[in-house]
Amino acid sequence: MRLLLCVLLPLLSACAAPGVGAMGGSKGAATVGAYSFDVKFRGGHAEAYRSNIALKPKAREVFAAGTTAIERVTGCHVVRSSVRGDVAVIQADILC
Repeated sequence: MRLLLCVLLPLLSACAAPGVGAMGGSKGAATVGAYSFDVKFRGGHAEAYRSNIALKPKAREVFAAGTTAIERVTGCHVVRSSVRGDVAVIQADILC
């Protein structure tokens, strides 16, 4: 049990840490529909971390909401072809 905790604790504590592209940048929060996001951005890169619990979230809905959250927080346009990630973290390039 202790070994499991020693392995999982460092991994889980980094879940909301920004990726290299957004590290050291600005941040904000936004709620779009049923989804809440913490958004971190720097330069031309942004990341939206879904911060609420959702039972079986639909990827299409989460990506659309995450993209809108990034635009609201950054005030920039998301390059639609750059949106990637999963239902927990959405990454995108932005044009300001």
